[in-house]
Amino acid sequence: MPVRKNSGDPAGDEILRRVFDAPRGLVFEVWTKAEHFTRWFGPHTAEVFDCEIDARPGGVIRFGHRFPGGTPLHMKGTFVEVILDERLVFTLGVVDEHGRPAPHPMFPDWPLDVSIETDVTFEDVGDGTRVTMAHRVLPPDAASHPATKRWSPLAREGAMQVLERLGEHLSSCNDGKRPV
Repeated sequence: MPVRKNSGDPAGDEILRRVFDAPRGLVFEVWTKAEHFTRWFGPHTAEVFDCEIDARPGGVIRFGHRFPGGTPLHMKGTFVEVILDERLVFTLGVVDEHGRPAPHPMFPDWPLDVSIETDVTFEDVGDGTRVTMAHRVLPPDAASHPATKRWSPLAREGAMQVLERLGEHLSSCNDGKRPV
């Protein structure tokens, strides 16, 4: 469920929260292992390909999204913070197939210096895990750019679909009860 945050909050302007019937260690693992990440990270119609995850501060996160009948979207970024089973903070920017900054394929006026910071926290809730995910556009003044304004509602819907797909993937991981 989306929750609006105060604009002065450094984690971002929008938060999504969802509780999963899976232990925190497993939920954290599927965010940080490419073999899991490729199965669920993206909107319903997206296929993740060419994924690399080095979940440590300064480590790379890189992948592509392929949509039916569309141009691939390549993303590359860096892990800013990694606290085992508790928190991930990473940035992602749009790049071309060679890893160079590029405009977003759906938004030709997308600024090349824009990245999206994602902050994910993991909390025990009974036998499950609450995932709280926040996004913000960097640099902060880029949030007012016309392309990022058009992108924002699509990103919100995509993030909700990501959490839906995460739930489906966790259910398939040995009934969500232990890491695979």
